[in-house]
Amino acid sequence: MSRRLFGTTLLALYVVTALSLGATGYGLSTSHNTTQLLQTIVALIAASCALTGAELLRRYSPQRLLEGEDMTGLPGRSRLLADLNQALGSATSDSPTLLVLLDLIGFKEYNDTFGYPAGDALLKRLAGKLSRVAATRGSAYRLDGDEFAALLMVDGDVGQLADRAAAALVEEGDGFAVAPCYGTALLPFEGKTASDALRVANERMYALKYSLRPSAGALQSNEVLMEALAKRGPDCGDHLHGLAEIVEAVAAKLGVGFEELEQIRMAAELHDVGKTALPTTILQKSFPLDREERKFVERHSMIGERILHAAPALHKVARIIRWTHESYDGSGYPDHLSGTDIPLGARIIGVCDAFDAMISKRPYRKAMSVDDARTELRRHAGSQFDPLVVDAFCAVMQERESFFLAA
Repeated sequence: MSRRLFGTTLLALYVVTALSLGATGYGLSTSHNTTQLLQTIVALIAASCALTGAELLRRYSPQRLLEGEDMTGLPGRSRLLADLNQALGSATSDSPTLLVLLDLIGFKEYNDTFGYPAGDALLKRLAGKLSRVAATRGSAYRLDGDEFAALLMVDGDVGQLADRAAAALVEEGDGFAVAPCYGTALLPFEGKTASDALRVANERMYALKYSLRPSAGALQSNEVLMEALAKRGPDCGDHLHGLAEIVEAVAAKLGVGFEELEQIRMAAELHDVGKTALPTTILQKSFPLDREERKFVERHSMIGERILHAAPALHKVARIIRWTHESYDGSGYPDHLSGTDIPLGARIIGVCDAFDAMISKRPYRKAMSVDDARTELRRHAGSQFDPLVVDAFCAVMQERESFFLAA
């Protein structure tokens, strides 16, 4: 029970008791039946206690405790876990469910400026708005303090759905601004258990929270996400930095300007960030993926886009990452773009990443030689790869080989 509720309840008990004593005291002064009046006093006090107890039982019934409902009227963490487990059992690829975790930025400053009663009133208003957004497609929750959540059935664009939930928790006025950062997990693709889904959403929310700090920019967001990638494998960080260097060299060879060059380099470093949501059992599989597993993995570029799209400084980088697995002839994924409709940065990363994959050893195949991998790139120029990018890549590799031979 909160101290505020306890104090209110206790005050009610005191008021009722005082009124009882006052009424019966007046009777005592005008009556000679002391025993009857004392019995009346006891009865009235007992009645007031019974009424108070009944209210406490109503507010803190086992059902309400199970749901964890608080002053905002929203259910809490225990109810979210129960609903998450149910969603994991019913969500499908055709009918997915979106988990959104939301953490208010600016709420502490609002509390410090306007006081806790105003802060509580704000939380109730925001909870009501979030509840109305979720009402037609799922449920809203208040987890702790200024942290909320929503569990929503997806029937359109996932990003827009998450944005609508976040927009419900925005409020501005004279001298204050409160808005959420958020992270998402799409079920059943991004978590086999409730704790997995919460971890994925929480990591994304954490990355966004870092990017929104006053001193943070694209580079800081990039470092946070790179650290998350490095945790998936000891060689991942070095591999991505090495790939980014080649991508940058190819982009420069093609005459890309400085600002776009920086975005392409960051996209190269973060193009696999969506794989942080994939189970390690798939990432470390010692033999080729089956059809369902491959379909699951092919979503990682869209997942990566959503992760980065949450950070305003990385919006352009996010769009490049979405299309790094498109093919020049339109046979790639996820949107089947073709030719120059695919951003140049995505086309460059596609060539460099494919080359790197071919010359890398896998548990289920040997590594190709550099010459064989280069031949393979040229063989697929015009179909999988942009011919101009392949030419630029081969020119960069030739220059590097000549440099090392001369050295």
